Amino acid sequence: MTEPIVNRHGRVGGRGIRPWLLAPKIVAVIIYVGGLATVLGLWNASDFKSLSLTDPRRTLVLDQVSRLMVFLVVPALLVALISGLALLMQHPRVFLKTPWIRVKIIALLILIPASHFYCRSCFIALRNATNQSASDSVANQLNIGFILAFAGSVCIVLIGRFKPRFGIKHRPDVQAVENY
Repeated sequence: MTEPIVNRHGRVGGRGIRPWLLAPKIVAVIIYVGGLATVLGLWNASDFKSLSLTDPRRTLVLDQVSRLMVFLVVPALLVALISGLALLMQHPRVFLKTPWIRVKIIALLILIPASHFYCRSCFIALRNATNQSASDSVANQLNIGFILAFAGSVCIVLIGRFKPRFGIKHRPDVQAVENY
């Protein structure tokens, strides 16, 4: 004889809309982080600083990076953010009690606008550059911006995946969310 399954967490049968939101979020996060890695790899492989201001390969690299960001990275980020927000809105009070989600939300609120405005301003400066030495300096700054955006995004993904407690001891009211 088998014992009946006991519902310890008080959930109703089935998982509701959660799997339908979680699957596109996971795919979008993979595309977002992979797109950032692609942009970073393309940028470093192009050896942008060795190209003169009149070289057509310079325009090609800038156009490729622009297209990857506009048509791959940003839409994937938007899908991940919208589906993540929809997942959060299912049980906002329960999720916001966990420290990892608060750290993740704060990190997202800092990383996304900061990296967008920093990298976008560097990109516009490169596109309108008239001096080779200034262009090389801005190219280094853009490379650092891409690296920080990628590293920050990977850290946020790791926080979401491993759900660290950040020094907080076991709390019974948070246990159900961590096992969700």
